[in-house]
Amino acid sequence: MVIKKIKKIIPNILKAPDYLIFVLVFPFCLVGVLFSIPWILKQRRVWKFSAKGNNKALIIQPFSLEKVMNQGHELILPFRNPSLKWIGFLDPANSSVEKKIKFADDFYLIAWQTPAMVRRFEQIGFGATAILFRELIAIFKITNYCVKKRIGILRAYKHNYPALRAFWVSRFIKIPYIVDISGNYELLYRLTGKTSYFRRLKNVPIINRLSPIAVNGLLGWPLRHAFHVFGRNKNNYEHAFALGAPVERLSILRYNNFNAAFNSYNPEQPPEKPANYPYLLFVGRLAANKFPLDVIDAFDIAAPQLPEHHLVMIGDGAIRRDVELRIERSEHKDRVVIMGACPNGIVLKWTAHAKVSICPYSGSSLVEAMLCGVPVIAYDIEWHSDIIIDDYTGFLVPFADKEAMAQKMVYAVHNYEVAKKAAMRGRELARVAFDKEKILEKESMIYLQALEQ
Repeated sequence: MVIKKIKKIIPNILKAPDYLIFVLVFPFCLVGVLFSIPWILKQRRVWKFSAKGNNKALIIQPFSLEKVMNQGHELILPFRNPSLKWIGFLDPANSSVEKKIKFADDFYLIAWQTPAMVRRFEQIGFGATAILFRELIAIFKITNYCVKKRIGILRAYKHNYPALRAFWVSRFIKIPYIVDISGNYELLYRLTGKTSYFRRLKNVPIINRLSPIAVNGLLGWPLRHAFHVFGRNKNNYEHAFALGAPVERLSILRYNNFNAAFNSYNPEQPPEKPANYPYLLFVGRLAANKFPLDVIDAFDIAAPQLPEHHLVMIGDGAIRRDVELRIERSEHKDRVVIMGACPNGIVLKWTAHAKVSICPYSGSSLVEAMLCGVPVIAYDIEWHSDIIIDDYTGFLVPFADKEAMAQKMVYAVHNYEVAKKAAMRGRELARVAFDKEKILEKESMIYLQALEQ
């Protein structure tokens, strides 16, 4: 017990200089902002007379430049909208290089290099101080960019740091901004005990006792002042409302950022089969909150009753090594195939011919499986029940219940005609709920309202 307590205390002792510098520097940052007021007011005037109402949008979201380049423009082109003449998709602080890539005449991918000061603090392990400088620099750079490029509207595709950046830029130059709620990780925190937003708050002495209040405050602040807030599903909508988003400026806008080939997929004309054996499929990031290890455990339980079936896993991520080690320990490792990250065309082939798609906690890959008419098994968590009606459009099992997941795997395979009928009902529901044209129409309406105001 004593050793465990010591192990918990030591990391905080080592981080103490970081937290001390953070506390000492923070007031000077505030003073710096106060001295910047003349510049801010000048930028506000310039933006008002040159950019206000201009149908150019800047979308703020952290992304991996390497991932976008590897997977191609299809990953981000769904963010285009016909009501806008120009869109910039920006990561303002996390890239190793300065990069601006033209994907279309009206669409650019923009990555700004992490400032040298921030990199130095990160290298010596001063993460909290690095975040403070990173965010402050990003806010001023985005403000300057919006004025210089005559951006008429901001959009934050995440409601933590991107939303805070949009909020402060809006305070500076009065630019309207929209926030998307695409996750409710407080729910996962209640289930798993692991925080996902502003994690460092939990490590700062004194503040750590107030971290739940602080996190909710930081998340809710931008939502209360946004021109509009989109929840990607019912759960996100309720989450935004609980954080303080006004109901009159809050609505559901379904996610449509998946390969267009899935929207137009015809089950009567499937692509070429990728394998000559029947298989269950997992598609997703190899990250703890996607529960790939649960899928392997469940397959191990089900495998003796499914002697001809394989498990195919598509994706890559932080816990890939853990996944590989778990496969090595499996009694059925010769029937588990891990493919890593694959291009969208390959994913479509494997999805279309899967007997069952296993989606413990998923987003676009769950929708893609349903659009292909593939039976889906998912945990009954977060937004899944929006689209999966248990035993009618797919199958839900209790969260983290690997035994139940294994039983449903066996049931879906052994009662395939029943599972397939459910999958086809799920396909029709997904086609209506995620209709791209309807989603773009609703999105356009909000864009135009923001620009007119």
